[in-house]
Amino acid sequence: MEEKNKIYDKEIGLMVNIVVREESMDGKRVFIVNNEDLGVADFGDSLDEAIENFKKSMKLYLETYPEKKELLKAEETPLLVSRIFL
Repeated sequence: MEEKNKIYDKEIGLMVNIVVREESMDGKRVFIVNNEDLGVADFGDSLDEAIENFKKSMKLYLETYPEKKELLKAEETPLLVSRIFL
């Protein structure tokens, strides 16, 4: 399962695009949330936990690299979000 979505964080006032994947890790299901623009990702046992973990990771990343906020502010809605099956 893969899904593209957006997360808006009120504290930092930014909206980021995310990709959500469901994978198996050590025999159990985990959800992975990834922002491809900055390469930040995190995971959790549930989708809610994965999103919360991702938000914490993204905040830490942006505290360390505050100049990266400008990349997110300049970003607009992607031109095309789609899925193809091969």
